[in-house]
Amino acid sequence: MHAMRRVYFLVAAASMRRRFIGFYGRCMRGIAVERQQDLAKAGTGRIRVDDRYGDPTLITGIGTRFTAEIKVGMKVALPKGVGEAKVTAVESDTQLRVAKEMKELAAIELLARAEGTSFKVVPHVDQDEMYHAVYQRLNNGECVGIFPEGGSHDRTEMLPLKAGATIMALGATAANPELGLKIVPTGLNYFHPSKFRSRAVIDFGQPIDVPPELVEKYRKGGEAKREACDELLRIVSEGLKQVTLNTPDYETLKMVQAGRRLYQPTQHSLTMAQQVELTRRFIKGYSVYRDLPEVKELRDRIEDYNLQLRYYGIRDHQVDTMRIGRAEAGMLFVWRLLWLLIMGLVALPGTVLNLPVFIVTGVVSKRKARAALAASTVKVRARDVVATWKILIALGLVPLLYTTYSVLAVLLVRRYQLADVAEWPSSRVYLWSWALAAFMSYTALVFGEQAVDIVKSVRPLFLTLILGEEHTELLARQREDLSDDITDLVNELGPKIYPEFAKTRVPADLLLGDGKKTHDNIINGSADAFHRKMREGEQALRQRIGGGSSSSSLQRVDSSEDSSEGLSTRQQQRSRRPSKYSFSPPTPRTMETLNSISPMEFLTSSSTSSTSAGRAEKTSSGGVPASVAARSSAAASSSNTDQQQFQGGTPATTGPSTPEPQNGMFDFS
Repeated sequence: MHAMRRVYFLVAAASMRRRFIGFYGRCMRGIAVERQQDLAKAGTGRIRVDDRYGDPTLITGIGTRFTAEIKVGMKVALPKGVGEAKVTAVESDTQLRVAKEMKELAAIELLARAEGTSFKVVPHVDQDEMYHAVYQRLNNGECVGIFPEGGSHDRTEMLPLKAGATIMALGATAANPELGLKIVPTGLNYFHPSKFRSRAVIDFGQPIDVPPELVEKYRKGGEAKREACDELLRIVSEGLKQVTLNTPDYETLKMVQAGRRLYQPTQHSLTMAQQVELTRRFIKGYSVYRDLPEVKELRDRIEDYNLQLRYYGIRDHQVDTMRIGRAEAGMLFVWRLLWLLIMGLVALPGTVLNLPVFIVTGVVSKRKARAALAASTVKVRARDVVATWKILIALGLVPLLYTTYSVLAVLLVRRYQLADVAEWPSSRVYLWSWALAAFMSYTALVFGEQAVDIVKSVRPLFLTLILGEEHTELLARQREDLSDDITDLVNELGPKIYPEFAKTRVPADLLLGDGKKTHDNIINGSADAFHRKMREGEQALRQRIGGGSSSSSLQRVDSSEDSSEGLSTRQQQRSRRPSKYSFSPPTPRTMETLNSISPMEFLTSSSTSSTSAGRAEKTSSGGVPASVAARSSAAASSSNTDQQQFQGGTPATTGPSTPEPQNGMFDFS
């Protein structure tokens, strides 16, 4: 939808063979690709390596039937994907030879056992038909979407990319030099991927031209062909890293996200695209400066702060709401409970109507997630599976449910002759019932989300009532000090690396916080009106109570204007005091390299951002498709490519006080 052109996605052939997924895949004209792991079958008996040092490629079987089950060119794979190798010779039912030794530690442990290990036989797959379909689409000037990791997952970093995308790009260009093919790295950054109506940011990166020299190497075949594919795969991988969030583990991602939230870049709120971009820059900065003592100290303080938030059961943005007295907290507690009741009553009818959807999607998706976790070696919580099955079930169950309700409405009208509706034709009753069910469901979604926000805001008020302002003030003060120190550190490091750091901030009029609505439909407008009325009532309560300084603290959070003024004052105070951090600038050679590219922009303008977004709160890394487009790619031209993205290459040399460059911030070609 955002690229404004049709994209034909590669879909696993195993998925295309499923009843419902295959139906939607064919409707979208997906291109089936057979994956070897989907065709793997359990082998008879067990295998081991008798002489690991003398002859590590000779596999010995125990109760095996190699001659009947395995042919040259197939692969033998160990459990949980710890290792696999291509079969070069089948010598007998109990002996075969593979092309290379399986050197992974887990594989060595399994093969060294006296009783051996179970194994799978992976057949050779002929992909000529799939490549022909891709080349045909590209030669027709169409766009092909590829997920080069080869499967979905919910890890915090990209998996190693498969070579299929590069073979398609190089093969199509080699066959048709006038094709004008481009590869568009596309990042899917999810906030709450397994929840309905959660937001996602789609980020289009710099379009990649296929280098002519790699095409020539590809034409030569053999080792030159493999080198060409490997080099293009490296370029594509670097491009995808610029549009996705990649951290070594989930704990690092949570720590970086907390640092990004505590950083104060401007006096206004950030768009979702800016949040993702800022998180990406924080990850790069952390990968470079994580060994500095100041960074280590802040990391420990952030982890301690996150631990306290989990202890209290609240979120970071709720801390400031606890800086009020018991009297005000009690009044607001009752006030918000009242509004929660109103929101709940509005959302109740639609919630009851859709209760079967919530129950079925929850039960089935969790069951599928458990099965996927048992069979996968790359999934962490299988949230991708949960999201997939929620969508698939809702696509079928919601229309069926509304149809059932509409038919029941027709029967009730005909049986009881309800008022003037009894004179309507059955088709009219059916259509109006269907529309009413959909309207009530959407109203329940919107107002239910507003109610959830109120539920989350009640707990901090309850804690203030129990603990008192003198206790909760400590946590708020800790957050404020931590936020100031992180902002000082980032603002100190930024200009050292990029002299134009201060000039690349986004103007205030381009940021959110100006009161613009994100939804124009009447239901969301009504929900916003409800919230505005609630906020106006809270302001009146505060004035009546006479909250003094603690009341103004909460007003600073609730009002965008007050927030801007408060943060601006703190920023002025921070700018007047000397920085506690001191770093030596990079060497002249590094500065020359840095000045040769566009200056770093922590916050790219929403008017020029190459991102599209929907709705959520906390970022997690998602799929990373690379769109291969032929000729005049509308996706590439509409993406407004990010001029601040870094392309990979040889790390630059830095000064003695600058940590060794890693993964991106100093990687330039």
